[in-house]
Amino acid sequence: MVSRGGAFVTDIVLIAVVGHGIAQFALFLRQALPRMGPKVPFAALLLAGAPLLFAAYHVVFWLLRGATPGQWLFGLEVVSLRGGRLRVRQVLARVAGYIVSALPFYLGFLWVLLPPRLAWHDLLAGTAVVHRARGGGAHPARA
Repeated sequence: MVSRGGAFVTDIVLIAVVGHGIAQFALFLRQALPRMGPKVPFAALLLAGAPLLFAAYHVVFWLLRGATPGQWLFGLEVVSLRGGRLRVRQVLARVAGYIVSALPFYLGFLWVLLPPRLAWHDLLAGTAVVHRARGGGAHPARA
């Protein structure tokens, strides 16, 4: 649980840094090119873009590496319960499942405290988070 929480916080910080850079660049463009395009409130763009950036970050890293940078840093990997590589449908279900896990006071995330140590988004997507051992084996993330 500690490893998963640390990985999540690390990923949120990375997403915030990237999002801040994108926002600063967009603000620069808006000020440098004031007459181009329709006027859209900057705050609305940020509000709409944040969930898209969050989703894209997770989808891309889970599909390409099986782990986000935060998960990699903590030695974690997202695997399919059916074996093999994660499928696009699983990754999209897992991202959407984050909303389901968060809505009832983050109860779905705390579900990892109970056996079989799967969060609600894991159950929805048919995935599990495993801790990669040095010998190449995997076991459920318990830290």
